[in-house]
Amino acid sequence: MKIIFVDTGAWIGLAVSRDQSHSAAAAFAADLVKKGLPLLTTNYVLLEAHTRIRYDDGHAKAMIFDTLLREMVRRRQLTIAWITPHIHELAMETFRNYSDQELSVVDCSSIVVAKAKKIREVFGFDSDFAKLGFILRP
Repeated sequence: MKIIFVDTGAWIGLAVSRDQSHSAAAAFAADLVKKGLPLLTTNYVLLEAHTRIRYDDGHAKAMIFDTLLREMVRRRQLTIAWITPHIHELAMETFRNYSDQELSVVDCSSIVVAKAKKIREVFGFDSDFAKLGFILRP
């Protein structure tokens, strides 16, 4: 079954109604729910998203986001891949090898996880994923 990787920008777009990507993120997420496609993200992505939501929209909004995530995990709609020391080292290797790209360590860890799981599609708004051969949605 096809799995969709969810990047930070998608989570922020969903959680922050004033975000420029909110409408596109909400529409695409509704389509994913309708299709019942499983989602995967990482703890690094979620740390980044929680932090941005907290800073941009406040603690209460970050807690609503956290409740949504826990419900998605409980319903088995979302799997969270935890970045191990080994995956982190692979991410750092990727980070060093792509000095010509504006990739963050979080991006690199996402790339390592997505490739390991043979995921081709990323729900997000970071064009670097498309440059590296992923299909960027929406």
